[in-house]
Amino acid sequence: MPEPVDCLPVELPADLALFARQLEIRPATADLPLAGGPRAVLVAWVRFRDDRPVDAAGVATLADVLPPALYARWHTPRPVPTAEMTVHFTDALDDGPAHGWSLVRIRTDHAGGGWAVDDSAVWSADRRLLAAARQARVVREPLTPQTAAGTMNS
Repeated sequence: MPEPVDCLPVELPADLALFARQLEIRPATADLPLAGGPRAVLVAWVRFRDDRPVDAAGVATLADVLPPALYARWHTPRPVPTAEMTVHFTDALDDGPAHGWSLVRIRTDHAGGGWAVDDSAVWSADRRLLAAARQARVVREPLTPQTAAGTMNS
């Protein structure tokens, strides 16, 4: 993986990910959200803009910080809410929180029948695995302009 300094920052649309304004995100591979790529995988260097320590709460946040991995395959956003998420921490935080950049990977292991299963991993800047997570997601149809307008008027 390239180092964070070698990766260009990306800004996620605020209407899709309001909390992302608290983070600096730098994709580490050519796979990008809504780029219509061949793989359902996203990998990025991420850090909190306020330089807070990456403790257990921070790691749990980072495990869910990237868009659903299916976004790497699609051109149009759609709702993909999490139905269930489990985070498994390693012993890497036993000596205290990590600091600075974390490498985050999310990939879709299975998608079909209106569901997707994403696995994510969070590593510290020195490449220690901090946590692995799995989440089940509901995959909904893309919002059409009429659907989006109806949702806003409800």
